Amino acid sequence: MLKIAIIGAGDWSAYVHGPALAHYAAEHPGEVDLVAVGVRTNVQRGEEFARKFGFARVYNDLDQLIDTARPDACWVISPIEGTRALAGRVMERGVPVLFEKPPGANLREAEELAEISRRTGTPNQVGFNRRYASGTVQLAEWAKEHGPFEYVYARMLRAKRMDEEFAFGTGIHVLDCVTHLANLAVGGVRASHTTRVTAPSGAFHFSVDLEFGSGARGRCDLLPTCGVLDETYVMYGKDKTLMHSLPWTGGGAKVDGKAELWIEGKVAESHSYSVEPVHLHAGFYGEACTFLAALKEGRKPFPSAEDCVQSVALAEAAQRGEGVAFG
Repeated sequence: MLKIAIIGAGDWSAYVHGPALAHYAAEHPGEVDLVAVGVRTNVQRGEEFARKFGFARVYNDLDQLIDTARPDACWVISPIEGTRALAGRVMERGVPVLFEKPPGANLREAEELAEISRRTGTPNQVGFNRRYASGTVQLAEWAKEHGPFEYVYARMLRAKRMDEEFAFGTGIHVLDCVTHLANLAVGGVRASHTTRVTAPSGAFHFSVDLEFGSGARGRCDLLPTCGVLDETYVMYGKDKTLMHSLPWTGGGAKVDGKAELWIEGKVAESHSYSVEPVHLHAGFYGEACTFLAALKEGRKPFPSAEDCVQSVALAEAAQRGEGVAFG
C-alpha cells in the first residue's frame, strides 16, 4: 500500500487535488493510504481538508511529516513562487513527488528542479493536467492513427484575467499540451515566435506561432480578457481534423468538454465529457493515476521536471513577447 501525503490545503488543493486523491482511494481500495496533510501555518484549515478528503493527520513541519508519516508519494500544491523550494526539498529527501505547474517561477528555477531530478533520481511528475484530460488522451489516440498533420492550433480564452504573468502562469498549460501533442505527431516544437499586444482592457494578448520538426506549423492564442471561458486544441491533416475542448466551469457557466474526429467533412467519431466532477475529465484524476501507476510499476513518471524545461522556455519567451529556438 502506498502512503500518500499532500503539502498544501488551500482552495486549489481542495478544488481538484483532494477530490482526485479521495476518488483514487475509493476506486482502488487497499492500494493507497492517505496519511498526511502538510500546512505552513493554518492547521485548522489543514484539519478541515483532512476530514473532508480522508487524510489521517496534519503537520505544519515538512521534515516532521516526512520523518513521521514516511510517505511513499507526496503532492506539492503551492503558489508558483514556492514550488521550486518545496518540490526541491521533497526530492532531496528522496520522496517521490507530484508538483503543480509551472515547475518553478522562471526558466532558471525549472532548470534547477531538472538538475535535482537528475542528481537525486527521485521520481517526480509535473502537474500539467491537460496532458491527461480525457479529450487530450482521445486526441492523442486519434493522432497516432490519422497523421500526418499540417497544422496544430490551440486557444485559451478567459474573462477578466488581468494578472501580469498570464502567459507564464496559466498560458503555459496550452503551450505544454501543444508540446505534448507535437512530440507525438509532428516531430516536436523546434521554434516559436510571439506577437504580444496590449488589449484595450490593459491586459496582454499573446499569439505564439510555432514551427515543428516535421515541417508543420501551428499557433497558440492566449486571450485573457475576451469574456469567454474556452480551451480548445485542433490538429489539421489532409481531409482530417481532430479537435478537443476542455470542460469548463466558472462565472456561473458550466460547459461540457468534447472531442471530435472529422473526416472529409463529416464527424466520424465524437465523445463528450461532463464538466462535473471537475477533477475527473480535466485531467487531475488522470495525472494522479499516471503518477501512482508509474511508482507501483517502477517506471519513471512522465512528464518529470527534466521533461518540462522546454515548456517553461516557451512560456517565458511568450510572456516577454519573444521567440525561442530549440536544437
